[in-house]
Amino acid sequence: MPKKQLLNGVGLAVLIVLSLLVPTFFKSYYIISVISLMVMNILLSSTVRVIWLLDQFPMGQVGFALVGAYGSALLMMKVGLSFWVTLPAAGLMAGALALAVGYPILKVKGIYFAILTVMMAETLRLVTYHWRGVTGGQHGLLGIPAPAPITLPIIGTLNFDNISHYYYIVIVVTLISLFIIYKLEHSHLGAKWRAIRDSEALAHAIGINVSWYMMANFAIAAFFAGISGALFAHFQQTISANSTSRFGVSMSMMLIIYMAVGGEGKFAGPIIGTIFLTFISEMARPVREYVPMIFAAIAILVMIFMPEGLAGLPDRGKGLLKGGGTGKSWWLRLIKKERL
Repeated sequence: MPKKQLLNGVGLAVLIVLSLLVPTFFKSYYIISVISLMVMNILLSSTVRVIWLLDQFPMGQVGFALVGAYGSALLMMKVGLSFWVTLPAAGLMAGALALAVGYPILKVKGIYFAILTVMMAETLRLVTYHWRGVTGGQHGLLGIPAPAPITLPIIGTLNFDNISHYYYIVIVVTLISLFIIYKLEHSHLGAKWRAIRDSEALAHAIGINVSWYMMANFAIAAFFAGISGALFAHFQQTISANSTSRFGVSMSMMLIIYMAVGGEGKFAGPIIGTIFLTFISEMARPVREYVPMIFAAIAILVMIFMPEGLAGLPDRGKGLLKGGGTGKSWWLRLIKKERL
């Protein structure tokens, strides 16, 4: 095994072990809550990058998260299904919606795609906000049940009303989801997506069913966004679709910033960006009203001085040592109409 692969594997294993030990290291309800939300944001921002593999600029992932959140909560509260059934069902509902609306949306590119996706998300939010009979309207859903307790060998019974125990669901589901996304990106599917990104006409000429692979990409990203939404609903145990909620436009912008700061060129980009900006957000809590401006300043500085993002720092360091230049990012492509 190459040395780089071995080091990456060891680093990943250490990161997984440390993430599983968080409730052991931290007893504070607040700290575990912040880390749980950060992990859910990592999954949601990673779905943005899935669509970016097609060179698209998605701003509607919060809409699919909303479908997953309300879908899972209502299936438990109204139908009485188990969380272990409603969780994958939430992803399937979001994926089905993506298949239903994806064909016309995927026909447009660039800023038009961004506009259509954010309009879709806002439409879903407004329908949810005003549909009192089903979604609770302005009041949202209250008292969303936690997953039923389970008993594991050696560990014993885990009651997920306890935030420390629910954290394990969040981290395990997110790790599994990220692993699947990673494998898909590095499979023949990912190769087809990159070929389509580079040139749709050429991809079509060599026999790639462009529409099918684009729809698959859109649905897969929506599926995992729905999973993220379901995790949030049962974590929060109350959800609302008002404009300042997790399902509003501001969250869509945050997901883009997470990816841009971390670096969209690498799988770890959204992960690093989300962790870094969550840490900055907590450090800036005494001046909370200025956090959006702080994030904007960080994003601008990263795009100017580190266009490959924080995840590209190791490669950038090697390039500088060898006298190489810097890479280009999505924002440069939007300006100069270039491709990677």
